[in-house]
Order: sequence, then C-alpha cells, then structure tokens
Amino acid sequence: MMSAMVIIAIVIAGLIIVALIGSGIFWFLVQIGVIVQKAVEPPTKDFGSYSLDQGRDVDERR
Repeated sequence: MMSAMVIIAIVIAGLIIVALIGSGIFWFLVQIGVIVQKAVEPPTKDFGSYSLDQGRDVDERR
C-alpha cells in the first residue's frame, strides 16, 4: 500500500516536471517567433527634421 502511494507521487511529480518543461519550451518558441517576426519587418523610416540645436537642448537638461 505504501509503495503504491510512493509510485503515484513519483508519477504525479514527473507529470508536473514534464508539464513545466513543455510550457518552458512553448514559451521559448513563442519568444523566438516574436523576435523573428520583428526582424523581418522593414526598418522604420523617420523623416523628422533634426538640427544640432535640438541636440544641445538635450545635453543642457542634464
């Protein structure tokens, strides 16, 4: 009777470990998919006009 409970506990612990590993692999693949998707996007084109005076304004705020 006691050995059956130990076996059941080991099986349940094993299933939990497998589920955690599986969810970790799934999350990793999702993150890789997001990175690849962002890498495939064309670069953002910024047509703003910037002058050297704006750069000096930023430095003076420090």
